[in-house]
Amino acid sequence: MSILDNLPHTCAAYRRTRTAGTLGGSKDSFSTTLFTARACWRQAAGDSEKLEFDKRGITVTHKIYFASDPSLDERDVLVIGSDTMEVRSAASPDAGVGLSVVWRVMAELTTTGSTP
Repeated sequence: MSILDNLPHTCAAYRRTRTAGTLGGSKDSFSTTLFTARACWRQAAGDSEKLEFDKRGITVTHKIYFASDPSLDERDVLVIGSDTMEVRSAASPDAGVGLSVVWRVMAELTTTGSTP
């Protein structure tokens, strides 16, 4: 049995919708649920990955792997356990695992702000 058959974490994904606020600002809502209880594998981002994104002014703290394309992009928020993470890169194919390809999303752990 491969790791792809038994990913150790589960997550939910929500799409952010930004609307105009009543006082002229903007307001985020998370009314669109993309998926719930989807198998994934959460890992801390490596130093080289953090540096690569930092050069573009983007902070990343984690990478999340999926067995198939999760169709996520920067509008989305992931919830893994009690942690909320903002997606910082669109899902892209990563290294091959045996005869399969895993999909990777880079994300930033948030403690305030975007919570579905």
